[in-house]
Amino acid sequence: MTPTGWLRLSVLCAGLLTGAALPAETVRLRSGEHVGFTRIALVLGRESAWRVGRIEGGFGLELDRRDITIDLSGAFDLIPRDRIRNLEHDPTSGLLRIATDCTCHAKAFEAGRNVIVVDIVDGPPPVPDRFNTALFPSVPAPEPSAARPPAAPGTELAEGALPPLHSDALRRRYDRQITLPGARVRAAEPPQPRQPDGGEAPVTDPFREAAERRRIAEIEAELLKQLARAGAQGMVEPNPRYGGIEGEVAQPDASTPPSNHPGENVDAITGVDRAAPDAAPPPEDARGACLDPRHFDFLISEPETAPHDMISAARQALLQEFDAPSSQAAEALARVYLYLGFGAEARQVVEGYLASSDLAPLYLALAAGVDDMPGLAGQGLTGQMGCPGQASFWALLVGPVPAAIAPQTERDIAATASDLPLHLRQLLVPRLAQRLLSRGHEELAATLRDALSRADGAHGTGFQMLQAALAERGDVAAGGHGSPSGESTRAAEAILEGVAETNRAEAPEALVELIRLANAAQRPLPPDRIAHAEALIFEHRGTALARTLMVGLAPALARDGAFAEAFAKLDEAATIASEVTSDPRQAALSETALLLARNASDAVFLRSMFDPARAGLGAEVSAPAAFALASRLLSLGFPDQALAQSESLPREPEYRLMRVRALMALGRNERALASLAGLQGAESDALRGELLARLGEHARAHTLSRVAGDEEAARRAAWASGDAEAIRESGSESEAGFTEATRPETAPIAPGRPSLSGAQELLEQIRQRRGAIETLLEEKSTATGAVTPALDRAETSPGA
Repeated sequence: MTPTGWLRLSVLCAGLLTGAALPAETVRLRSGEHVGFTRIALVLGRESAWRVGRIEGGFGLELDRRDITIDLSGAFDLIPRDRIRNLEHDPTSGLLRIATDCTCHAKAFEAGRNVIVVDIVDGPPPVPDRFNTALFPSVPAPEPSAARPPAAPGTELAEGALPPLHSDALRRRYDRQITLPGARVRAAEPPQPRQPDGGEAPVTDPFREAAERRRIAEIEAELLKQLARAGAQGMVEPNPRYGGIEGEVAQPDASTPPSNHPGENVDAITGVDRAAPDAAPPPEDARGACLDPRHFDFLISEPETAPHDMISAARQALLQEFDAPSSQAAEALARVYLYLGFGAEARQVVEGYLASSDLAPLYLALAAGVDDMPGLAGQGLTGQMGCPGQASFWALLVGPVPAAIAPQTERDIAATASDLPLHLRQLLVPRLAQRLLSRGHEELAATLRDALSRADGAHGTGFQMLQAALAERGDVAAGGHGSPSGESTRAAEAILEGVAETNRAEAPEALVELIRLANAAQRPLPPDRIAHAEALIFEHRGTALARTLMVGLAPALARDGAFAEAFAKLDEAATIASEVTSDPRQAALSETALLLARNASDAVFLRSMFDPARAGLGAEVSAPAAFALASRLLSLGFPDQALAQSESLPREPEYRLMRVRALMALGRNERALASLAGLQGAESDALRGELLARLGEHARAHTLSRVAGDEEAARRAAWASGDAEAIRESGSESEAGFTEATRPETAPIAPGRPSLSGAQELLEQIRQRRGAIETLLEEKSTATGAVTPALDRAETSPGA
């Protein structure tokens, strides 16, 4: 069917499906005050044609639908009456009167679907437009000599009613002078004066034909949708009287009205639709700040013109007579460069010829997204995350990725990735998917990957890097094993090895990832990979890439025992400025220091730690690494150095106890005892008891040692205290026997009257006391390794 046939069929469907009255709708007017202008907005539940122009006393907004009632109750709650003096709505004519007394002009646009916005802006209009001309031009009175009233003038589309890329061609192709039955007669607006040609070449836009084909396809799709819905509800039946020869459909004649966009000009509703509940009103969000989705349409079109012809045609029209640049041609050239993926060239065109254009911020932001330079994006896409259409896709390329993304926004992003031409898809989709992965949006990243993998052919090393990242997370389609695991990591490494062996731009990044995975798995690097990294460090010396490689290579060298080379790499990396917020060098230095403390030999460890360059190493590394260094120094007999390397440690119990031992090794017992204040537990009680014993407080030391469960320390403290009760509780058997034997109460006492039995009893008491002393001396000498001389039993035997 030809486009004209489709257009006639659209009018037939509109007549069948809109014959009954539509449900009325009440719309609340929203208002807001801004610097330099006052804004009012209407959020409609269904589509309606509209127009804005000057009327007596101000401006008028006319809605084509007459079933709309505008609620003005809160119109002036948020705005003063300096620009807009009053607002009145006539439901019969559909006219909203905006009364003004200021020297102002109007701007009107649609902000999203069914959202009509009118701004009353200070000052006269910069250029004449349809919003600041008469809304109802005066109609000349008919001449008296006329035999009959003249026929109603034909309906014409106002200038600007169609999108800029399609208006002229579609108007020439489809518009006709027609008269609709029962239509209100309006005089046609005067034609806008055209600028003189001046001999310049016509401005060509390579996306025009592709957009026209897309628009016709949309018309056909919308008609089929409406016909299918009406047929399913029994509202449409084929009429055999319109069948032509061999079943062909009769072609429309000149009276068939035009239809330039079925989604806006055809409002189909049936009895089933009317019986359904009203749709929920649109949410009150910030969609008023969203850009028109049509600004992005050229990025998903598919012109048939060759790229070099697109560039040459746009550049040829750039300069007019006397080398005056054409802003329209400059916009066309910028769109060509952006479509082809030339961000820097598009940026030059915008900065050179479109600095004052309303589209300049958007085009600069798109150029930054194409070239992966978010710092140059400016404000063109700020706040566009969550907006309908392609806006969210491009906003994520140059802005931060939020932690949560709405389901509808995810669908818009995935649809944009699928709609992009293949060359832009291969350039942008892997990059955006990697950004999404970094924020945990794995499902959306995999969806974007699928949008690219559905196309035939290889998709470049950027796509392979994305596959490796997904495989590491367990993505089965990328080669993972369902979850992060050793098998998934090996699958990612296999992909990265293939990329690292190429000479593509992603090869160094692939090598960085291979080094990262090896360090995470505590595996040594193969010698050839270390040599590859060294070569790239030399080739890119002084750059961020060289710094990243040196930082990643240091722990791998330390794992191989090359600690001097590892610290040298980290020292060299410190001389190169880093632009990232969290410097990976800190983590690499901590890991290298930890490996030094755990794996290095005593000679290598001490050589490294007594290097003047490493004097403050403990303050530069993480707390676990500093603790490991200090503990190793203390175990090797260097308490001073252990204290110096642990100065920056937090006041955690484990770290404080290590410092207490270092102070004890230096004989600073009072300071050590004070450092134990507030610490609880068996270990701290044992150290506290030992320190009290050193300070001569043996009784307290005995008590704390018993509480800590250190029986040997308690025995020593009890014996040193001389307390018989403590010795009986904690002392050895010999110590307890000696204490009992030497008590004053048990001292041998000579009988009052000399007698043989009394003398023998005295000798027995002396023998018992001497035996206890001998047993104790023998025990102590055995413990210390000394030799106790044997006592002459003959000298002490009774009766000797």
